[in-house]
Amino acid sequence: MTNAEKAIVDRNDVVALESRGAWEDLLPASNIFELIAGTAAAQPNAPALTFLADGEVDEEPLRLSYAQLLGRITQAANMFHSLGVGPDDAVSFLLPNLPHAQIVMWGAATAGIANPVNLLLQPDHLAHLLTAAKTKVLVALGPHPQLDVWQKVEAIRDRVPTLETVLQVGAPSPDAENHDKILFFDQEIASQPADRLIFERKAERGDLSTYFHTGGTTGAPKLATHTQDNDIYCAWAAAKMWNMTPQSIVFNVLPMFHIAGSLLCSLAPLSVGAEIVILTPAGLRHLRALANFWQLAEKYRPTHLGGVPTNMVALMNVPVGDADVSSIRYTVTGGAALPADLERSWQKKLGMPITQMYGMTEIGLLATTPVEGRCKIGSTGIRVPYSELKIVADDDQNKELGANEKGVVMARSPGVFPGYTDSSHNADLLADDGWVYTGDLGYIDDENYLYITGRARDVIIRGGHNIDPSVIEEALSEHPAVALAAAVGRLDAYAGELPVAYAQLQPGAEADPAELRDFLAERISERPALPKEVVIIDTMPVTTIGKIFKPALRREQAAVAVRELLTPLTDDGLAVTIQVVEGKLHEMSAHITVEASDADDPAAVEKEIVALLSRLTLSHQIEWT
Repeated sequence: MTNAEKAIVDRNDVVALESRGAWEDLLPASNIFELIAGTAAAQPNAPALTFLADGEVDEEPLRLSYAQLLGRITQAANMFHSLGVGPDDAVSFLLPNLPHAQIVMWGAATAGIANPVNLLLQPDHLAHLLTAAKTKVLVALGPHPQLDVWQKVEAIRDRVPTLETVLQVGAPSPDAENHDKILFFDQEIASQPADRLIFERKAERGDLSTYFHTGGTTGAPKLATHTQDNDIYCAWAAAKMWNMTPQSIVFNVLPMFHIAGSLLCSLAPLSVGAEIVILTPAGLRHLRALANFWQLAEKYRPTHLGGVPTNMVALMNVPVGDADVSSIRYTVTGGAALPADLERSWQKKLGMPITQMYGMTEIGLLATTPVEGRCKIGSTGIRVPYSELKIVADDDQNKELGANEKGVVMARSPGVFPGYTDSSHNADLLADDGWVYTGDLGYIDDENYLYITGRARDVIIRGGHNIDPSVIEEALSEHPAVALAAAVGRLDAYAGELPVAYAQLQPGAEADPAELRDFLAERISERPALPKEVVIIDTMPVTTIGKIFKPALRREQAAVAVRELLTPLTDDGLAVTIQVVEGKLHEMSAHITVEASDADDPAAVEKEIVALLSRLTLSHQIEWT
């Protein structure tokens, strides 16, 4: 985007942009390397990356210009090619948010396929993902005093059949020097030319560029494939909607294995020549970076900042003090529903709205509030250019609903992925005509703004009555003592499910469950949606990128339901331990461990347990100790 181009404000601007022709003609780069190279040619000396290792205001940052960054990416691509990586080969990497991650990501997507992986996953999970990607080269952080990445690599490197080379990032470790599979990243990349690619491959738009894992926090992980076209389209659309220019400075706190961290907060600013400031390898999980955030903003003058809603909650609790944060023009969030009260509080604190966006790994960016446009509380905004959105009935995908009618969101755009590496996962998601069933509930108002109200599988069904969890969560978030809210269903023998609310309080705030439930009773007109119980929780369970992790809450409530049904036995002295696990299709199973005593008749006890639990739609296993 150039300074002369008009910023997108509303749907009319989207339509006007589309009238100029195909989006490919508006962005002639046909692959990621060409996209970044074009920016570097236009402004070689402009700052591309600024990296703060410790989150301190007075530290000396690492800086790379666009020419330097392109040179490192070129070297990385050449290195991977020299290691045998071709268009169909994956380079997986386990790296925190270092400049190395940017270099590996775009270098790998030039030589082959980049596969950024969550370094906090457990070894079995990592081995599964790396095997599914058919990883040829693995780049990983070496021994580190706080992170156990290298220990995980040592545990899995012989479990990935296709793995030929491991590149260790950081100071070479003596134990790795004599291993035939292990090379040292900095040594290997330094031997490669930075001014040209040594191979002739020119990636086409339809070639695979990246893998992103998704759905792997419970059950079997899935690898979503992206093409060069998918990735550069998502970056282009984000830059358009968020008014990124060469003068923009973007604070990036999200990891590369998350699509927002890699495409929206990295490739989008790189596509227009903006500067990316990386706030420590751990983002806002780094306590010093969080505490110093507003002072860092005063020093580095970001125009754009953002993150998932839990990041915004954390920042709301950090005093701005006398820091000059006037450079910040736009705040963007996504990945989960944003409480309306947080939107209002942010506006009051910083004098600007939070603009929400909506997207998913499988589709990329779908809808967002234009940063120069009207911000409607609770909405994720209008569709991005060249995308389509519609709402269909939950029980009939062929029945399209009208304005303000709630149903399931379906989408179609150039960002839609070709499918998972395991095509069996594509069922019920990808339609032959290009439409994708997102599984998200929502509606489109009469001004074409999209509202996401929850996940279809998050719906709580109480006696045949469908309850949208957001009805509870939005009401609970209005309480001044509540920082985060979540609602899930508790299995119930009579009603099927009963709604239960969780609340994480603001630091120093006080409230009790009865007070919060009375507060909800005054605000929830849908009586079946009034929670059976409000649970105050010290820290809401979240994923590694800060999303509230509802499966953990659902499992906890399932265990509560099982324990209640087994009360007749436990009151008689039976000692039981209950653990609930969730399978790959989100089905739950209870593992019940019974402590045996001489007075127990195991067969009779098991018969009674089976009879009691038959009232729940929950499988179970019984083990004696």
